Amino acid sequence: MGLSSRTFLLAVLILGLVTIFSSSSSSSFVVDAQPNDLEVKVNRLQAKAAKNKGIIDLDSNAFDEVLSKPRNYSMVVLFTAISPEFKCTPCLHFDPEYKLVATGWSKLAGKSKIFFGVIDFKAGQSTFQKFGMNSAPAVLFFPVVDSTSDPPKHERYDFSKSGLQAEPFANWVNSKAGTQFKVQRPFDYVALGVRVLGVLLVLGSVAFIYTKAGKVSSSKHFWCAISLFTIFIMISGHMWNQIRNPPYTVQGRDGRPGFIAQGFQNQFGLETQIVAVLYAFLTGSVISLITVAPRIDNATTQRFVVWASIALFTLMFSVLIQLFRIKNPGYPFTLLFK
Repeated sequence: MGLSSRTFLLAVLILGLVTIFSSSSSSSFVVDAQPNDLEVKVNRLQAKAAKNKGIIDLDSNAFDEVLSKPRNYSMVVLFTAISPEFKCTPCLHFDPEYKLVATGWSKLAGKSKIFFGVIDFKAGQSTFQKFGMNSAPAVLFFPVVDSTSDPPKHERYDFSKSGLQAEPFANWVNSKAGTQFKVQRPFDYVALGVRVLGVLLVLGSVAFIYTKAGKVSSSKHFWCAISLFTIFIMISGHMWNQIRNPPYTVQGRDGRPGFIAQGFQNQFGLETQIVAVLYAFLTGSVISLITVAPRIDNATTQRFVVWASIALFTLMFSVLIQLFRIKNPGYPFTLLFK
């Protein structure tokens, strides 16, 4: 019995030592697996961002996954509602600006330090409710979390203070993440063409006035043209552009440029120029009916000018009404276009 007892005690001791070493080895594996799992997670996020120009599309489940603790990266998440049924004009305005920042960041060497996500209301209603989101767009910044015991933290971007432009948004991200990222906008050839055309018109006008200063200064047609040009600029919204500095155009979800902003409280730079041109054509057609047509002696030519002026006025006014309908689908009036 003594030998058996000693054998039994020895067996128990050996089994206990094996259990201790096994537990230690298992714990060591779990501790080592966490960094490996985090590395796999970061690589997966990098792959998703690379496929979508720096943007990671999220739903409620993916949101919880990418923000699970611990994480060695910061996360910027845009809460938006860009589906047509929501009619969220600020969402449509900010969407290309947000993507501009995300695309620029994805080209940097340290791109794994911050990831940019987008969660739409249709795909993440529970997440909207979780954070008390009752309006869109909204942007939250989630900093690095080193431990699973750290309390959740996030900061919200103030659109009312900083606006919808990419530059102040990028500065805000820099201030939160400690980075030095600058927005690089693509070259706007349309804006360059408009500026070049404007400079040529100014130079041509100056040259014309210089050569015929006496006649021009006393010409009623010259001062009428200046007055009309000033009126067109003002009623088309140019002064609003100078105050609010809206984008010239925006890129739609299908990649095509958008030049008409929805809602009567918003507009784009190109939209202002289109409205000014429409008003110019409308005014020109009326002037043609009042001053040009009555001076034509040939009845056939006069009739042609009258009908052409009426047709031009009708067409331009129909386009203007259609523009109002694009800005506000509830606008009740139409003319040529339905």
